[in-house]
Amino acid sequence: MNKIKRDQKKDLRIEMAAGLYIWGLPLVVMHRTRALHCSRGGPGRLQHRLELSTARDRTVVGPNNDTLYSSGWYDLSKGDLGLQVPPMDHPNRYWSVMLLDAYTQVTYVSRRQYGVEGTSVRLTYDSRKEHDHSRRADLIPIGTPTVWVLVRALVEGPDDLERARAVQKGFKVIVPPDHPSAPTITPPGRPDAVHLAGALFFDELREALLVDPPADWHPKLAIEQQRLLEGKVDPDILAAGVALGNERVRAVGFGADRFRNGWGTRSKGTQFGQDVLARAACAQFTLAGHHRQENSSYSARNDDMGEPLDGSRRLILRFPPGEEPPAKAFWSLTVYGPDMFFYDNPLNRYSLGDRNPGLVRNADGLSITIGGDPPSDFSNWLPAPAGPYRLGLRLYEGRSDVVEATWFPPPLVRF
Repeated sequence: MNKIKRDQKKDLRIEMAAGLYIWGLPLVVMHRTRALHCSRGGPGRLQHRLELSTARDRTVVGPNNDTLYSSGWYDLSKGDLGLQVPPMDHPNRYWSVMLLDAYTQVTYVSRRQYGVEGTSVRLTYDSRKEHDHSRRADLIPIGTPTVWVLVRALVEGPDDLERARAVQKGFKVIVPPDHPSAPTITPPGRPDAVHLAGALFFDELREALLVDPPADWHPKLAIEQQRLLEGKVDPDILAAGVALGNERVRAVGFGADRFRNGWGTRSKGTQFGQDVLARAACAQFTLAGHHRQENSSYSARNDDMGEPLDGSRRLILRFPPGEEPPAKAFWSLTVYGPDMFFYDNPLNRYSLGDRNPGLVRNADGLSITIGGDPPSDFSNWLPAPAGPYRLGLRLYEGRSDVVEATWFPPPLVRF
């Protein structure tokens, strides 16, 4: 009987550790990502990446090949930040500034809300209330001292790169005089592999909590989980909790909860509410993911025969005339390897979308070929690796049925 009780107590502590791991995973992922980025240039400055992402870029999973990125990490405990957005060079230039707190809570300053004439807003640390995402604001509260500012500016084709760079350089973040700027040390491991730390994960979590306590509206820890974090616990129990929590995060994966035509999508985007497991899975697999109002993403699960995607088989995605993805800004179709980084291919082509020059449309609409042997005409071909791969479709500023997750792409037909 005593052994049964001991085993039950052990199982309960493992369960609590698993829940604590899931709750804390986004915070540790963000702190590792910050340490990685700031080891190369320090916090307190907006670093402009002047090229589109390629297969060589492996710091953020699930990147796009459509926009230039600018990225900066800031500490709001040192004072408010001034965010300056320049006027766009024309009305169709898509842009957005994503603001992530230390728990991956997303807030926007974007074209959808602010237009293209330029704007200036102030960011302040305020953990008392969640920002109202439905409206434009001149003062935006962020729930933690740490904030990641991530700028995206659309490149409309190879000939547009210089113009897009000029727009990109107009985005600025004004910091207080005493804001830290010294480079950080590199993190103890990859941001997308925090589970490999085992019991040491909880040491990272404790340190991160000292910097970034959760906002008042963030999901709360159970009292038992707080005690577990603060007390001395058998490392084997903690490691078992990490392993169990990692299994649950991986089971959620990309978090798709609506499916049609072999595609899945996350109907709530990254508006997680109290769902800590969905938040953790997004941090693990699609860090810096979007609200659906800004960008709705679809992930292909299988072809029209019900088989998993395999790049040795050619697939066709057909959009009839007038039925291309309904996006006010733009859409793109992207191939990733199983690790969610770009597939390295001889064409250096990672995506196809409505802005690609030379994309061929005919009386039957638009047909895109994915994978298989190279065709004689590369115009509408998206290379994929022989074997498993991932295919994603993004729609920026999608139509209402896209935002509501009732629109889906057509099936992927074997050719």
